[in-house]
Amino acid sequence: MSVLRVLFLFILIFSNVEAHQSGLSYINIEKDSSNLLHVTYKKPLSDTRGEDITINYPARCTQITPTKKIIENGFIIRTNMLDCGKNDLQNSRIWIEGLLSGDRGVLVRYDDKKHIYKSLLRSATPFITINQKLSTFALFKEYVQMGIMHILSGFDHLSFVIGLLLLAPSFRKLLFTISAFTLSHSITLAFGILGTIIINIAFVEAMIALSILFLAKEILTPRITFSKKHLGFVAFLFGLVHGLGFSSSLASIGLPHNEIPLSLFAFNLGIELGQIMFILCALSVLYFLRKFFKKSLLDRGIAYIIGSVAAFWIYERVIF
Repeated sequence: MSVLRVLFLFILIFSNVEAHQSGLSYINIEKDSSNLLHVTYKKPLSDTRGEDITINYPARCTQITPTKKIIENGFIIRTNMLDCGKNDLQNSRIWIEGLLSGDRGVLVRYDDKKHIYKSLLRSATPFITINQKLSTFALFKEYVQMGIMHILSGFDHLSFVIGLLLLAPSFRKLLFTISAFTLSHSITLAFGILGTIIINIAFVEAMIALSILFLAKEILTPRITFSKKHLGFVAFLFGLVHGLGFSSSLASIGLPHNEIPLSLFAFNLGIELGQIMFILCALSVLYFLRKFFKKSLLDRGIAYIIGSVAAFWIYERVIF
């Protein structure tokens, strides 16, 4: 099979992966002073080719306003209002239909002005029962889990990490490079969430794709370049951009106002744990493949793949 066929097959597979619910959606429900519920359902634009989910509320709930739909900050946003009576959603269950096993899930947040209830719903557990406040440990666990899921399903971030793995000449250099990348994206993740840095997400996503294309070019360049000599510095600079991408995802999920430091730390910890898991798996796979293919040939093949997909991402994110 020719290199062009492999590249075409990889891009085709990637396009099919995005056809499923690849991004995390969320439902925010807030009760007002009249006991009416304001519902906001946010779905990533990247999921427009996927099937819509169905949100089921208790039978006593009645939708009293038509659903309004807007597109904003990379999301399809639908809003409406419900009247569920004087007991609103207390001791009730909300459940989701249409989640697939590969979906990242739907984060449900319900604020009744006394407590905040949150739960990440997936195909195996597509419901939340509104009867108790989420414990601190449960909140920490959920945000760690969301961080792991975000990095492991973030094909752009993983492609960048693969590029760093191929460019690092030694394990010591790799450790330093990954540490620099971790430090920088942790900084901008926190600054982005706290509102210290505000940059249009479309620009950030385009720059993330461009960073992968840059690493692919460096892998294919035989001479020793500035980037190869100072790989940690390059990883740190691009990590600042990737951190803004992480912060955009976390901002879309939302943070409980009384637990911002804890949930921010947990989400970032989840990203690092997921990154470590991926690096260990990737190193194992590379070690195995290098027994059958020359390192230079294998590295070039991977560079062409991630570079081609990154070029596709740039086209998709800039043009659309």
